Amino acid sequence: MTGKTKFLSSLILLALVTGCSVSRTTNSDKILVTQDSPIFDKRFESVSLKDINLKNFWDHGGSPDDREPVPLDNHTFSRITEQVKRAVVNIYTIRLEERDTKFGIAPNDLLPIRIPLVSTILDIIPFQVPIPFKEEGFSLGSGFLVNREGYILTNAHVISNSVNIRVVLSEGKKEYPATIIGIDRMTDTALIKIEPDFTPTVLPFGDSDKLRMGEVVLAMGNPLGFQHSVTSGLISAKERWAPHAGDRYTNFLQTDSAINPGSSGGPLVNLHGEVVGINTAIIEQAQLIGFAIPINVVKDVMGMLITGKTDRGWFGAQAIPITPEQAAELNYPEPDGMVIKGVEKNSPAEKSGLKVDDIITRFNKEPITNLAILQRKLLALTPGQEIHLTIFRDEKSFEVSSTLALKKPEEEEIIDKPAS
Repeated sequence: MTGKTKFLSSLILLALVTGCSVSRTTNSDKILVTQDSPIFDKRFESVSLKDINLKNFWDHGGSPDDREPVPLDNHTFSRITEQVKRAVVNIYTIRLEERDTKFGIAPNDLLPIRIPLVSTILDIIPFQVPIPFKEEGFSLGSGFLVNREGYILTNAHVISNSVNIRVVLSEGKKEYPATIIGIDRMTDTALIKIEPDFTPTVLPFGDSDKLRMGEVVLAMGNPLGFQHSVTSGLISAKERWAPHAGDRYTNFLQTDSAINPGSSGGPLVNLHGEVVGINTAIIEQAQLIGFAIPINVVKDVMGMLITGKTDRGWFGAQAIPITPEQAAELNYPEPDGMVIKGVEKNSPAEKSGLKVDDIITRFNKEPITNLAILQRKLLALTPGQEIHLTIFRDEKSFEVSSTLALKKPEEEEIIDKPAS
């Protein structure tokens, strides 16, 4: 058994024993490995978004409006699986993790026997202090090839804080070291790269905006280390809010295709073999409730992933979808739009003259009819970009242009969640 094979075997064994595909940390969201690390590929660090032509970076699927439905028989899923699995990869990482250890004397160690009253008093005295320390852990995940040069899409949380990434193809005969091209934690997407010594099979991108509730989809991945597993299900819902507290992104696809730890980063495909989402999250207390990032989100942020520059443009206005009651109160005659509920001091929004209760009716000349699509477009905006808004105020419409600033972590996005 080679050293590389032992590496993979150890990770799979640990996953099966613990029943979890990712080792546990005290703060898994903390960035411990920065872009200065050798694991990051820096070939595009001097490239700007405007210099990138993404037209041929991925294969484009057919138009959902121009083709016949796929006929179902007992081999339909197997034909799609054979077509798709050659592009699906398993990802194994060694990553840096932060844990806590206790330093000091345990209270009960001071007593020869345990005396309840005294022990209780000692328990509230901080004799032991938690000291954070870093160590190496492991992660199992999935991904899929999107470009014949060896570019692979996966989840940010699969490769976050990695110091060593290995990719295994569906045949399982050889592994390839990988580097990180770009990682976007806001959308939980990442682009990594291998140097292939073969001609990769890639998955075409479908159109997640055209998915319908009840449409059949397949999920492929590496659940709990069981390599290249496939499950089937439906699109249960679209435009779901984030399933985990603290998540910022809100436009998930919900599916009942079985998604388990280790499936993260794998493709969710339609019956034409096109990727419509990236499997990303589950609700542990539920069964057959999984979430995927729509592939159209990836299309919009792909330029950021390639350049490794994921700073968002900051506008400084918080807005929510307008309700019929608000529209009547503001004498607004249309059903769609976003009403501004807050404007940050010294923000581009304030400098543009926007006020609370202004209604945004158009964004970059396009009418606002779908909040999820608007949020997706906002995710792709970078500092220095100019935006154009049509504003309704006091029964009149006017145009506003503004240049986005560098977004600070504590500052809010242009769109807020509506109150629940």
